Amino acid sequence: MKANTYNDGSVSVIIPLYNHERYVGHALESVFAQSAQPLEIIVVDDGSCDGSVAVVRALAAARPEIVFWSHPNQGAHYTLNAAIHRARGEFVAILNSDDAYQPERLADCLEVFSDDPGVAVVTTALNFVDEQGDPIHNRWHERGKAFYQEMGDLSLALVNGNFLMTTSNIFARRSLFHEIGGFSALRYAHDLEFFLRVLVRGKRIHFIDKPLVDYRRHASNTIRENVPKVRVETAGAVAYFIYEYWHRWRGGNRDWGYLGRITDITDRLGLTPLLVHFFAFFQALPPGDDVWRAFARDEGFRESVERVAQRTPAVAADPSSPSTRLAGVA
Repeated sequence: MKANTYNDGSVSVIIPLYNHERYVGHALESVFAQSAQPLEIIVVDDGSCDGSVAVVRALAAARPEIVFWSHPNQGAHYTLNAAIHRARGEFVAILNSDDAYQPERLADCLEVFSDDPGVAVVTTALNFVDEQGDPIHNRWHERGKAFYQEMGDLSLALVNGNFLMTTSNIFARRSLFHEIGGFSALRYAHDLEFFLRVLVRGKRIHFIDKPLVDYRRHASNTIRENVPKVRVETAGAVAYFIYEYWHRWRGGNRDWGYLGRITDITDRLGLTPLLVHFFAFFQALPPGDDVWRAFARDEGFRESVERVAQRTPAVAADPSSPSTRLAGVA
């Protein structure tokens, strides 16, 4: 392994903040404790109505590397994209305001980029903690990771279920966002959609099987809010991955066996009826229209596909199904 060619100051850490007064201080302290210090820590408040802003301002008073601002509530995707637009580092590392980094997170991810310049995104295994920060076991994550290790194909593993879990698990070249775009206008599945878009555009994601992020489970996690809506967005992300894969390889050699394996997974998860609706929706869009902005503004389509989601069984027979996560079962 060669020496790390990236020194301290290569990374912009981005923390999107919303109503995490209880946790954001710990998130920031975990960045301060990194063995490889970042160039800057960009904290963007998305219209919090608790004491989150006061916590950040108190810490920022003594930490000049913190860049902080607030804007009216726009959603996580908007907040992340605004922060990335402002970032100056060669790399972007995201940390949600209720999660935390292990001390070697930045250094270990930088080492991967140093060893393999062809990598676009680095992700890692996760620790799971409760509201108090005590460790908890997440069987779904372990099964999802085992599925990936067995299949050896990250795209199939992500269709099976987003075992990478969270935007806190994204450490990427900043240039990647200029090349493939930022986060889509989805509430629940913008992380999954981003991972799949990276892969379908021919970019590489490297997985470190070492837990370097503490992912906090608590009552206000967005993934627990509305299971049918989560399933709809998950299906939409998978459908657009398939749709783009198909069109990108038009005229080339399509791997029908690969598409068959995807269908086997979506059949098992009960997502295939939702995919059919999304394929029709994508096909009807005018050329150049932003897919996810169109989805956000088409209330009739969303209501229609949510009715399908409510009629479709949410739990598949396979115990490794991501439906267990969608139902909030760890």
